[in-house]
Amino acid sequence: MREASTAPCTVGRCSRTADLGQYCCGQCVNTLLRLLGEIDDYATALDPTPRRGGTVGRRSPGYGSKPPARLDVIAARDPRSVPHAVGPDDNDEDLRSIIGSVTALARWVAEECDDQRPLSPPTVASETAYLRSRILWATGQQWIDELAEDIRELHTQARRLSGDALPSPAAPCPDCEGPLWPVGDADTIAVRCGVCGTSYDGLALLDLGQQFACQLTGAA
Repeated sequence: MREASTAPCTVGRCSRTADLGQYCCGQCVNTLLRLLGEIDDYATALDPTPRRGGTVGRRSPGYGSKPPARLDVIAARDPRSVPHAVGPDDNDEDLRSIIGSVTALARWVAEECDDQRPLSPPTVASETAYLRSRILWATGQQWIDELAEDIRELHTQARRLSGDALPSPAAPCPDCEGPLWPVGDADTIAVRCGVCGTSYDGLALLDLGQQFACQLTGAA
């Protein structure tokens, strides 16, 4: 039987001790939950509109002007995309479909734990939500390090493509003290914890705001 109480966490370069009966420590679990939530947020924020700026002047022979849209973002949003470079100006890095990648990870986990897959078409939100619901189970599997690496790589890509478009956390979550991220477009209509996934909107969001206001003013 594996002595998990003294064994190291197997995720990445973590040097902490794994939780009892697990191959992963609690802090890495929270990190994976946060990364999955942010992948969903970054995917929503992706904009194929070309960025301003860049080099000017004569380009290398054989290359014309840049396309009117960001091919890297289009490829990342296309479920058919596979790792590849999409243009002469791209870095030599793998570019994967975000929806395709999270769907593949969700299918992998579902097969391992004998979960039935939903009949409805997958979305980034539905697949990351499923993975979040199974992270604690996955920490008891020897392949949690592989799953964690895939999640981190996909998060890095999504963050790079979005230009780190996420705003600063609105406040700490009252349940787990994780970061509460605004959810919405022009106006914030809800906040969601990047760790535990709890969402607040409507009256719940109003009550939460009043709680923080009372804390700031020292009111009872």
